[in-house]
Formats: sequence, C-alpha cells, structure tokens
Amino acid sequence: MKKIKRIALLVVAVLVLLVAASGVKTVLDMKNSADNEVQEEDSTRWAEPTSDPLNIEGIADASAKYASAAVNGSLNIVFNGIWSRQTDYFTVPGGSLTITGYGTAEGTQRYKVSVWQKVAGGAQYVNGSTYYIKTDGQNYRCVISGLDPAASYRLTISYDSSRYYLYGGLKVGGIAG
Repeated sequence: MKKIKRIALLVVAVLVLLVAASGVKTVLDMKNSADNEVQEEDSTRWAEPTSDPLNIEGIADASAKYASAAVNGSLNIVFNGIWSRQTDYFTVPGGSLTITGYGTAEGTQRYKVSVWQKVAGGAQYVNGSTYYIKTDGQNYRCVISGLDPAASYRLTISYDSSRYYLYGGLKVGGIAG
C-alpha cells in the first residue's frame, strides 16, 4: 500500500511539473495575473444633454437625405436615413466648435461626430475630437477646443452599424467658410 501511495505521489508530481513546464496557466497563475492586470478604462466621450432648442437655419428641405448650410457662423446639418457623412471643409477662427445635435435610429443608441483636419494628401483625425450623441431624440451639446484657427477642418457623422439608418440634425457653431 505504501508503494502505491509513493507511485501515485510521484505521478502527481510529474504531472504538476509537466503542466508548469508546458506553459499552461494554473488556477493560481490565473488568480495572480488577474490581480496584476489593469482594466481598460472606458474613454467614450458623451455629449451633454441640453434643454436649449436647436434651430437649424438655411436648409430648405429638412427631410433631405443629407443637407447642410453655413449660416451666421454655424454649419447647420440635417440627415435622414444615412450611415455616415462628411461635411465640406471649414475654418474655426476662435479655435473651438460647439456642436449641438439630436438623433434617432433603429437598432443603435448613439452616433458619433469627429473632427478631421485637412493635410497634404487628405485628412487627419484630430485626437480627442470624437463625441457620442444618444439617439433618443433629445438635444445634446459638446465643445471641441484647441483647434488651429489657420487650419481647415471637416466633421464626420457616423455610427457603428451598416444595417440601420440614422436620422437627426446638428448645429456646429464657431465656423467660417
């Protein structure tokens, strides 16, 4: 009986050594690594709700698939049944944009707006310029600052689905041309 116990202990010891040598994580390894891992922080930037009314001027047909008009220092945009769109280029004389918008959509609860700077050969994303707007039909506002008054920018409106369509409007204040 003692001989069988010794053989069993030897087999268990060999198996433990084989598992450790093979790189398979043991329960203890997984517990220790979970304690040392840093959880990724949610960096989603949400536009803040606002009770201010959204007056979109200069657009003759508010039911258009996509229409925009620059009026009195603001770029006014309506979109009906889109997946994504880009505006024409504009400048930001004061270095900051105030974006007020609303939206509705089937199958998604948010859409995003991002700023892109015109560079030689195309456009470059402006770091930290993406804001999400909830698609609950309410008005939301965000401010994107630190923009170069001498540069040209455009806005991208999109959401992460090619299955459903997005409806809404935006007023982008602080622009020229």
